[in-house]
Amino acid sequence: MSWKISKITSSLMALLVEPTADLDAKGRVEAIRVAMLDHLDDLDTNERLNKVRSRIQYAPDIQALWYLRGDVMTMLAETLGESAATKRLEEITDKFRGLLPAAQKSRPNRLRK
Repeated sequence: MSWKISKITSSLMALLVEPTADLDAKGRVEAIRVAMLDHLDDLDTNERLNKVRSRIQYAPDIQALWYLRGDVMTMLAETLGESAATKRLEEITDKFRGLLPAAQKSRPNRLRK
């Protein structure tokens, strides 16, 4: 009988306690969100930039942030130029490592040498 109580207790505790891996992933998602917003802080504020910032702040998950990289690249490239924007975006992209499914990762760019 005691093994049944122990098994039930373990099952209930597993439901109540959030796994460490999930906490780490959530922390990394927030770090990506902050990094994206930090890179946009240098830019002159306008309506489009405010919309992008808002979309980043309220992105529900890692996939949404992944797809917002294009908007970040556009905003950075308009002000800093494409090569500087690409360097900044590479820093952000590296932070996604291990958080996305393999099929969703970016492909190597043939233009870079």
